Amino acid sequence: MKKFNRLALSTALLAATSTSVMAGPYGYDLHNVLAPVSASMAGTSIAKPLDNVSAVFGNPAGLSEFRGTEFTFGATWYKPSAVLEHDGSVTSLVGGGAFKQSNRNEGYLVPQIAVTQDLRGLGIPGTLGAGVTATNGIGVEYRKEPNSLGASAELIVLGANFGLSWDLSENLTIGAAATTTYSMLDLGLLSTSAQTHDIAFKGSLGLTYKLPHATQIGVFYHSELRQDFDDIIQTSPSGSGSDGVTTNLVIEQPRTLGIGISNEMLMDGNLYLAADVMYKNWANADFWQDVYVDQWIFSMGGQYTMGPWEFRAGYGYADDPTRENIEGLSQLANACAGLPASCAAIATDGSELGVNVSEYLQAAQTQVIYRHRVSAGVGYKGFLAPFLDLDMHAAYQLEEDRDYGSGGLGGAINENHTNSEVSSWHAGFALTWHFE
Repeated sequence: MKKFNRLALSTALLAATSTSVMAGPYGYDLHNVLAPVSASMAGTSIAKPLDNVSAVFGNPAGLSEFRGTEFTFGATWYKPSAVLEHDGSVTSLVGGGAFKQSNRNEGYLVPQIAVTQDLRGLGIPGTLGAGVTATNGIGVEYRKEPNSLGASAELIVLGANFGLSWDLSENLTIGAAATTTYSMLDLGLLSTSAQTHDIAFKGSLGLTYKLPHATQIGVFYHSELRQDFDDIIQTSPSGSGSDGVTTNLVIEQPRTLGIGISNEMLMDGNLYLAADVMYKNWANADFWQDVYVDQWIFSMGGQYTMGPWEFRAGYGYADDPTRENIEGLSQLANACAGLPASCAAIATDGSELGVNVSEYLQAAQTQVIYRHRVSAGVGYKGFLAPFLDLDMHAAYQLEEDRDYGSGGLGGAINENHTNSEVSSWHAGFALTWHFE
């Protein structure tokens, strides 16, 4: 039994660390916080997006804000920082021990590319849009610390969006977009798992409405994105004759609902102010529902125009979506530990072992506990040429820390056995070409 527990614990620690570590303040969802202009305003972009990337990947009704032809090319560097400290009471069961280790992930370069085409010259009251960016991502790397049991995993989701907005009246616009994603998942299970790819789809609907006094409101709905990674986990020993030697892992990006408001009446129209509220339904998303609860997100931002210069700032707040009471990781319940020909199923149910391992894994998923974000940026219209704009931004997610652990296993596991401490920053630029 002791040998089985060692196998179970070691595989669970390696497998479930993939449940979420890298990305921004919304679980593992980036959602415009790295977009060329919206990044300067903590992702605020629902009512009236100020860059076409935010319209393509946010509220598709906002595409109608862009006239003529616009092409944006940019990139954002995102760098998470995390420190995981554990007293050894969980990892010592399988030969590990106490440790304190920083996440050695080097960071991520996220492309920000979009093009919009106004159709009004053809007598069509709308705008087409398309773009490419990373919509989601995770990544953790504690391999240098042997007492952590070599935890590492990564999930990267690249999205290509195609959208259309349509003016129903002078004030009301609707929009729709389709997202095609290419995902790469590495569970870090060594010999009993593999890096696997998946192509998935989701849809978005939105509208904007112009109110008096230069005020505009917007709402959008993003459907879930279901990713089915084929044959990624081994579930029985090789050559055993058992059905289903490998199995799939299903991961869903949650449904998201957002509403925003903007105004640009103050200071002779030179001051733009906006605020957004979003709701993410993690509790009904496959895989993530084991570790997350539903999440509310709030952000606000502003832009002041002075001649060709635009100065921006923003603040965002997101609930910590980490689930308080863990019952297990249902989709990993039959995962196999050990060598392919002699592996054993791991325990990720509601047992004492499974609960305590899950608590340790939550601590390794430190990036999801972000709450506060501050951002700033600057834009210059007519950079190098009259038809070319430059936008730059930087932001910082304030440091958070949290204790994990609720005891169990006959007193072998201490309460608050693990502490995580996180922060992150990102910076980027974009060039936008305007053509009539």
